[in-house]
Amino acid sequence: METLQFSDRQDSVRFYEDRYAHGYMGHWSVFEKARLINLVRELQLPARGVALDFGCGRGIFTSVIREALPGWRIFGCDISAEAIAWAKQHQPDITFFVLGDKAYDNLRADFIHSHHVLEHTFNAEITAREMAGYAAAACTMLHSFPCDHPGSLEYQLSEAVKNGIDPENGKFFFEDTAHQRRLSRKKAEALFAGDGFKGVDASYANQRAGAVKWIAESDLALVLNITDSRLARDATAAAFLKGWRRKLLFRWWCHFAATAFTPADRGRHYRLKRVIQFLAFVSCFWFAIPVNRAMQRAALREWETDRKKENGSDLFLVLRRG
Repeated sequence: METLQFSDRQDSVRFYEDRYAHGYMGHWSVFEKARLINLVRELQLPARGVALDFGCGRGIFTSVIREALPGWRIFGCDISAEAIAWAKQHQPDITFFVLGDKAYDNLRADFIHSHHVLEHTFNAEITAREMAGYAAAACTMLHSFPCDHPGSLEYQLSEAVKNGIDPENGKFFFEDTAHQRRLSRKKAEALFAGDGFKGVDASYANQRAGAVKWIAESDLALVLNITDSRLARDATAAAFLKGWRRKLLFRWWCHFAATAFTPADRGRHYRLKRVIQFLAFVSCFWFAIPVNRAMQRAALREWETDRKKENGSDLFLVLRRG
């Protein structure tokens, strides 16, 4: 499996500036936004305070935090000037800044959030210290990131592949090449322990139904790669991957057709993709929409009933100090 090597911060900056210039992370689903609102509200934070969305990108989740904490002052920061410029333009009521801007050296936040930052950063220890540097004496953190706990559908699909799980960094073979690692709860807590933070709660997502949902919502190339039986370690694993290819391709097609009129990131061949989506909707809407809705309901039900089961592939970790 390939992992891009970032030697320092500047390597990361150059890479993500290019990504954001081409529409990276422009949209997140209503499901993910609603989940974050509920997670923040469950923290029972005070009515007033300062919140920082660390690694905010285009500020999609920063606006969600503003909705969850209406009486708070909200800040967002990122290494990408491209992303921050976009965020400032579209959300002028939130204060955004490029990480390292000395004008914000004295910012101290009562709540710090990061969404899928720890797996991307070139050095997790340095990033954890940077986050802690913005923390008030009494501070709550909420971090979401892919974890390496066994048992999820993604873990099973990766186990079925030869060398499907990197023994050094825990990565699954199909992941974004920019991902540097997967963390366990224990490893993530250790990153912040030196600054006085302790893990107080954890929730897990994507045990099975949630994984089916996000895979079906991804590019077709990922669906084909994650179920490629040619990579299987044996005949039993190949049959397992073939079975899941059929299931995931069907759900991918239903989601593709059902979301023909939903906003999407402007990647390569955007217009062609939208035309094909429209044709798929016209011919398949009668079954695609019900299947897609059932998939969404199953993922939500799994989150509501199984979020404390540690066999999820995504971890939502709450840390507190003071």
